[in-house]
Formats: sequence, structure tokens, C-alpha cells
Amino acid sequence: MSTTLPPLDSLTGALLIGTWASSLLYMAELLQVIKYFRTYKKDDWKLKSYVAIAFAIDTISATADYACVYLYTITHAGDRMYMAKQNWGMPLYIISTTTVALMVQSFLAFLYWRFPEKNMILVCFLSILILAAFGGGLASGLTIVLFPAFKDRSKVRISGTVWIITQVSADLIIAGALVREFVKAKSVFKGQRRINSVLKRLVSQTIQTGTATAVIAVLALVVFLYDDETNIPVGILYISGRVYILTMLINLNIREFPRRAPNAGTTSGQRETVRIAHGTTYNLTELYPSEPDSNTSGSVKSSLLLSASQPSASISQTQPPEIEMVPIDTKHVPEV
Repeated sequence: MSTTLPPLDSLTGALLIGTWASSLLYMAELLQVIKYFRTYKKDDWKLKSYVAIAFAIDTISATADYACVYLYTITHAGDRMYMAKQNWGMPLYIISTTTVALMVQSFLAFLYWRFPEKNMILVCFLSILILAAFGGGLASGLTIVLFPAFKDRSKVRISGTVWIITQVSADLIIAGALVREFVKAKSVFKGQRRINSVLKRLVSQTIQTGTATAVIAVLALVVFLYDDETNIPVGILYISGRVYILTMLINLNIREFPRRAPNAGTTSGQRETVRIAHGTTYNLTELYPSEPDSNTSGSVKSSLLLSASQPSASISQTQPPEIEMVPIDTKHVPEV
């Protein structure tokens, strides 16, 4: 039996470089998590728990990446028999990253569902794609557990292809749907500089993050289909989970409007809800759930997770179309 080691550049080198890139993104992710929990302390506990769980799962994924590289390069360095197999870090990273993608895509799809003019057929189609991507990733991870040898990687081709294609499709459709809603809202609020500033940032970040996850996945799929016995596609996908979590955190942390001038019309105790004719409402500063203030038990705040099913108040059909900006003082909102 030959004792010559396989090419390490494509076996362990690609994984090592992947962990370097992953580490940089994980630091950015950590900063965003700290910013979120420090800035939005009154967000609903369910949303905060959702963010914490997603971050914890992604941390497990990053740890699996490091363990995989350490086992190949340190613990079993030079062990040709060991290097001919995929160690336990690979299926763990695939399953955890797939779970992170499921949570973030579900979050963004639900965010789109919160818009008043959402397309329910599109929401249902997105749900199918998200579940299909999760199933494909889970099947790929379990297949590697059962057949860890690199020579058996062809067994992952079908499930891996389904996983990547459905995941990319969901990412691009979600990004396109959100951008469409943000652009529609922007066209309504011409002249409102503060609102337009937030909408511009939302459009820019949605396009960048949605495109980034799609490009990473497509690049990994192309490399995998070209040569399924190297770890280059694995190294490329190492950063996928970090990008997904950053996408969710950026959408959460971008809520604040730019600082207003001292003579601005609203105070720090107010939020702005934008009402459009016939009951269409855009609440740009409180789109996510928050806990009621201890001093204002009767106040009403928007809820992403709890009030989605409640019917919204509508403007009488006899009223002419109008657009108005209504500052609402959270301390004196009558109970609904």
C-alpha cells in the first residue's frame, strides 16, 4: 500500500483558508450580536431567543470547522488512512449550517409576510424552497455520516445539488421580494429624507447579503460537480453560516433612523408610523417585536411574532386616498 500523502493543498489547505475567512466574519458577527442585545433590549423575548439560538448554532458550525482542520493537520497529521475519510466535523458543519440557513431564511420570509401587500403564493413557494433546502442539507450530512470515505462522495451529488439549488433560489427570491417592497415604500415617501435614508440602506444591504449567500453557494456547487473528491467546495462553504447570521443581524440593527437635528419634531419617546390610504401601514422603526415599557402598560407596539395574525385597522373606503406621517407618542397611546 502506498504511503504517499494525497495533495494537501486541496485536502487540508482549502479548509485552513476557509477557517481564516470564517474567523474574520465571525468577529463581525459577534460585534453585531453585541450591538443588537445592547441596543434593542426591549425587543420581544421570543425574537431575542430566536437570535440567540441561531447565533449558538452558528457557533457550533464554526467550532466544527476548526475541529475538522485540527484533526487533519495536527492530531492525525500524516495518517493517510485518516485523510482518506471525512471526519465528524464535516457532517456536523453541514447540518448546523443548513439549520442556520433555515432559521435566517424563515426570518426574512416572515419579514416579507409582514408587509401589507405581500404575495401569498410567493410566501408558500418560498416555504417549500426553504424546507427543500433544509431537507437536502440534512440528507447530505447524514449521507456523509454513513459513507465518510472521499471515494463515496458521489453519493452526495443528488442531495447536495438539491440543497444548493433550492437554497440559492430561496435567497434570491427573498432578496428580490424584500427589495421590491422597500422600493415601493420609498416611492411613496418622496421628500421624507429620514425614511428614504433607512429604505436606501435596507435595499443596499438586502441586495448585498442576498447576492453574497447565492454566489458562495453556486461557486461551491460548481467546484463540487467538477471534482467531488477535494475539500475546496467545503472550504468555500465554511463562511456560509457566518454570512447568513450577519444578514439577519444587519436587518435587525439597521432599524434606527439617522440622528435628527436638535430642533427635529419628534422626541426620543416617539416612534413614527406611516399610514397610507385604505389602511396600508409601514412602521419602519418598530417593524420588530418589543416588550411593553414598564411605565406604559397600555401602550401599543408592533409585534413581528405575536400580532401578525391580528387584523389591522383600515381606513374607511369613503375617504379619499391620502398619505400622512403620524408621530405616535408611546407614552399616551390609548389602549386598543
